[in-house]
Amino acid sequence: MASVMQKHYLDAALKLLPPGLAWNRTPDSYLAQLLACRCDSLETHNQTGHQLINERLPSNAFLLLDDWESFFGLPECGTEISTIESRRAALTAKDNEVGSFNKHYLQDIARKNGYEINIVAHHPHHCRRDCVYPLHPPENAWRVFIYTTSKSIRNAACLDDITNELVMIERSKIECYLQRFCYSHLEVVFVYEEE
Repeated sequence: MASVMQKHYLDAALKLLPPGLAWNRTPDSYLAQLLACRCDSLETHNQTGHQLINERLPSNAFLLLDDWESFFGLPECGTEISTIESRRAALTAKDNEVGSFNKHYLQDIARKNGYEINIVAHHPHHCRRDCVYPLHPPENAWRVFIYTTSKSIRNAACLDDITNELVMIERSKIECYLQRFCYSHLEVVFVYEEE
């Protein structure tokens, strides 16, 4: 798009003045100098408007970068991205993300973030299952178990605070990454095993 320059705004403003001796319409008059200050801000606003039109796509964002990030819920899980280009790349990836609750898709996401997980669904027993199938409770129909490792697993001691968990686990960021893919009717249970 062609941008309107300060000289174009000044020319239009001078031409809009009524004809007569009261208004000096020459470009070097005091009135033209006064209008030129206003035309500078009009040019700036015009350029900003054109930039905002270009930023309607997240990959071009600069002025609207914070707005796009809050819309997409970025940065995720406490990760901090410092450069403009990496922030744009994260926006583009999030915008193009398809998403799925497929076991292989979730394992691939975990692998990309440096975690190795195993996803298991313990389905409840019913009459069509084999007789040696384990008797899982009926609530497990709505649960997905994700097995992963943790660097530090420590059992509570008698000197620990009463509000602490009995088994203290360094919860990984993978919980945050995978919770957003969980369907609302499913409960994701993370099971941590020691490395």
